[in-house]
Amino acid sequence: MEIPFSKWYPAIENRRSYRQYDKNHPIEPDKLAELETVCKQFTPFTGARACLVTKPVKDIFRGIVGSYGKVKNAPSFIAFVGNSDSPTVQEEVGYTGEGVILEATALGLDTCWVGGFFSRKSVASSLEIKANERVFAVTPVGYRLKNQLLEEKAMAGFGRHQNRLSVS
Repeated sequence: MEIPFSKWYPAIENRRSYRQYDKNHPIEPDKLAELETVCKQFTPFTGARACLVTKPVKDIFRGIVGSYGKVKNAPSFIAFVGNSDSPTVQEEVGYTGEGVILEATALGLDTCWVGGFFSRKSVASSLEIKANERVFAVTPVGYRLKNQLLEEKAMAGFGRHQNRLSVS
């Protein structure tokens, strides 16, 4: 798959992390199909892959402290899996994951990189994981809750995306 620069480049400016999702706004089947295609075809490295799971997210995401920072009501998630034997597996998974996340953003969907506070066991039970593979990160996928909760606003403040510099 060739990288769709004209589609992904504008998504960079629009991409934000959201942890609270609208449980009353399901993802359209055509968008899920397009995202699934990109997950399967965007494989710039043989040791990294993205797996879309279209079942509701339960018991996967944990908060930083209790429920603070916890992902809520996401209808789907994407797992980023890598070959643990590769010395550059983190870079491979990160590059692959960012491409898939930009695709989701270009489709009008919301996401949030989660690298630490999730249950790898729960995620792995939803996928076929080889002996040398491990789940490195996940992202919820869906439509964000329009009226953000105070918790979401506080978490967004840590990223300071509003202070991003222009590319030039």
